[in-house]
Amino acid sequence: MIGTSVIFQKEAMAATAANSGPVLSICVAYTLTDEITHAINEACKEKYACREEEEEDRAISVDDIEKYLYTEGCPDPDILIRTSGETRLSNFLLLQTAYCHLQNPYALWPEFSLWHLIWAVLNYQRVYPYRECTHSISDDCLKTPM
Repeated sequence: MIGTSVIFQKEAMAATAANSGPVLSICVAYTLTDEITHAINEACKEKYACREEEEEDRAISVDDIEKYLYTEGCPDPDILIRTSGETRLSNFLLLQTAYCHLQNPYALWPEFSLWHLIWAVLNYQRVYPYRECTHSISDDCLKTPM
């Protein structure tokens, strides 16, 4: 079972390596505490590896931490779907979801279906119509009532 899963993962990664469209991230068994601890440790190793640097070069910035987050290279999510009707994030992607739309359907994860996903996307589009306009230069988009 595990070997099949690894093969499937490698095939899926190879098949989608050139994709440039939307990104679907599924995170399981994740906590921000582990991610921040890892990122700070790695940033410290990098900054303090050379003792001859000037003091201001050794200060750790947000960019230094973001470089070592588990989600480095992934765009921040626009929608976060929290199943089971929960409205709290429970230490989950707190930095990345600061400006994210939270969907909380009552379906549990095993019951979550394509229809729940479609509903979440349609609801997001209804609530955030300006997102499409923000990529446009047109001033008419800015006058759209929300």
